[in-house]
Amino acid sequence: MATSSKAEPSPHPHYVSIPDSSAEGVRAYREPAEPCPLQLTFLTEAGERAWVDEIRALLSAGQADEADKRISAELAGFEGALARLCKAATVAEVALDGWEDLPPILDEWEGPSITAITLGLTNPPDLVFEAGRTHAPELLIGLYSDEAFPFSRASKADLIAECDKELPAWVGGEEDIEFHCELTGVADVNTALINCKHRYFLRDGRDGVEGRAPGGYVEFVLANWLLATRFLQAANRVASGKDLPAGCRLIVGTVEIDADFLAVLGPDRTSTLKAAPAAAAPTQPAFATLVAKPWVPHEDPTVDAAEGAPTLRQRLRTPEATPVEPQPRAGLLARLFGRFRRA
Repeated sequence: MATSSKAEPSPHPHYVSIPDSSAEGVRAYREPAEPCPLQLTFLTEAGERAWVDEIRALLSAGQADEADKRISAELAGFEGALARLCKAATVAEVALDGWEDLPPILDEWEGPSITAITLGLTNPPDLVFEAGRTHAPELLIGLYSDEAFPFSRASKADLIAECDKELPAWVGGEEDIEFHCELTGVADVNTALINCKHRYFLRDGRDGVEGRAPGGYVEFVLANWLLATRFLQAANRVASGKDLPAGCRLIVGTVEIDADFLAVLGPDRTSTLKAAPAAAAPTQPAFATLVAKPWVPHEDPTVDAAEGAPTLRQRLRTPEATPVEPQPRAGLLARLFGRFRRA
């Protein structure tokens, strides 16, 4: 005898599924029996800062494959949701889709030759609830000629020095060329990073984990740097191929994500720009000057909301007796990569 079951009612069109704290990847995390080495390194801010600085230096020097080895080795010991997504996002799956359209576009371009391209990666989500939707990272692209800056006469060191200024000379001088491309293969990782709630480690016992940094937090840091690494690997491929204009440099970096770096790809040349009067030879490797945003501890999200207004005013006013700390340069990077022009 056949039986019938009552069909489940379809959800309301405006229904939104909001995960609770027990959902994997939101806050709940099953710690391994033995801590992974990086969990011990991240126990102190100094340990985390040193590790982050090493990965940033590799990316800033264009050594994405070496950074990939370091990050992948650390990820091997983690089995959380973020770690599994990172392991699935292999370098072969990630690409700058649409970059091959650039040569024919430039062939029809009647303006000056393109001598530099800025390429920034950012991942801000839409401020709406969209259940089940993935968010691919966004690209910020600017195409420049020597009319904005003498790129063809500048060395990589010159470009790095210009990037380090409060307002690089080429900002606002983009050529009016419509070009679109997308970083594919990392949408799941990017979406998980946007939705991740374990992005803070307060180091005061409130995380409920003793003797190690929380695994969920370490996975969040690793996933951010893996996203940046996959992006640079894709940029390295186009910089070494035939789809970059001859002699053009690619200025690559991240904008407003938790893994910041800045690198200059493409051919180098001897500078013919006028040297600064008091220029001194650097005492450290060139990539050490590429740090685009100094590492700073995350703010404590548990601060009483009632103190928000005076705290904001205090942030805008530096006490005379307090030394001024280096400030993040997200605003500079946004201008550098043409924050107002999305690919």
